[in-house]
Amino acid sequence: MKKKQVMLALTAAAGLALPSLHSAPAAKAAPLHDISVSMPSSDSYIIKAGKLNVRTEPNHKGKIVGTLSSEQKVTVNGFVNADWAHIQFKGKKAYISTHFLMKTASQVKTAKQTAFYAPTPKNGKAKKLSSGTEVTFHGWGFSENGGFDFTWAFVEYGGVMGYIQTKDLQLR
Repeated sequence: MKKKQVMLALTAAAGLALPSLHSAPAAKAAPLHDISVSMPSSDSYIIKAGKLNVRTEPNHKGKIVGTLSSEQKVTVNGFVNADWAHIQFKGKKAYISTHFLMKTASQVKTAKQTAFYAPTPKNGKAKKLSSGTEVTFHGWGFSENGGFDFTWAFVEYGGVMGYIQTKDLQLR
């Protein structure tokens, strides 16, 4: 599925207005060794696929050990590159594709003074936010191939959806 199709599907599923996501940051996904993501203590996501395969390995060749259904909640324990999420499934370590996950909202604060870009970093105006400003964390930016781009956090501030660099947020 192409990036625009994934974003349209996620936008519709999330009930968000199209302009808030149509030009989300499209950075190349960071190589595995560059990814360092602090996970909130209850990092909950919702499945946005009819049925999502659960695998033993973080790739399409991993054995399918079950499926998760659309709208089902799942706790993500970590990520393997931008395309796979590590979960517990029936008491065992398993993996699901990030392409069909939508983050449930959580409150976080800025770790330092930072810029809030709306609607996107590329096309938006930056507004400065002070250290300790509370925002609602909705998820990550998207990479060119439709996976996550952990460089950018998709947030809401003052009723406006936009982006803040992930490194500038207190996610724990």
